[in-house]
Parts: sequence; structure tokens; C-alpha cells
Amino acid sequence: MLTHLKHATARAARKAGILCGGVICILVGAGFLTVSLWIYLSTAYDTAFAASVLGCGYMGIGLLVIGLIGFGGKDPEPPRAHAATAPPADGPAMMQAFLYGMQAGSDTQKPKPQ
Repeated sequence: MLTHLKHATARAARKAGILCGGVICILVGAGFLTVSLWIYLSTAYDTAFAASVLGCGYMGIGLLVIGLIGFGGKDPEPPRAHAATAPPADGPAMMQAFLYGMQAGSDTQKPKPQ
């Protein structure tokens, strides 16, 4: 049980590290592309035009990302426990509680063996 948790934690840490490395590479690439676009636009036009184009481009990308995050839909609701039907009230209170618990337990799904 504990070794499974250790392996799962190691896998999650490895995935997080790879994801961080990928994000860093993307940011470095975006920086180089921004500089090259700045150089091109500032030589072809003037620096105010280059700044306007880059600013509008990054603002548009940011708005698109924000819009896509909001478009994802609702988060799935957690599964609700089914209310068990109460047994008939013709026995002692302890027996009624026991039968209610047995009914609730039998209404739940059994986990599949692995």
C-alpha cells in the first residue's frame, strides 16, 4: 500500500517536472519570437507600430485563453449517495438503525477487484 503511494507520488513529480520544463521551453521560444518580430516590425515600420502589433497580439492570445477556460463547461458534480429506504418501524430503534444501515450498504456499488 505504501509502495503504491510512493510510486504514484514519484510519477506525479516526474510529470510535473516534465511539464515545467516544457513550459519553460515555450516561454523561451515565445521570447525569441517576440524579439524577432520586434526587430522585423521596427525595421519595416516604426517602433510604435511594432509595439502596437505585439501588444494587440498578446492581448488577443490572453483573451482567447481566458475565453477557452470559461467555455469548458461546468465541473462534474460529485456522485450523490442514494438515500436508502427506511425499514418498517415495527421493531426496536436499534434494530431499525441496523436494518437502515444494511439497506444503505446493499444499495452502494461494490468496488471491482484489481
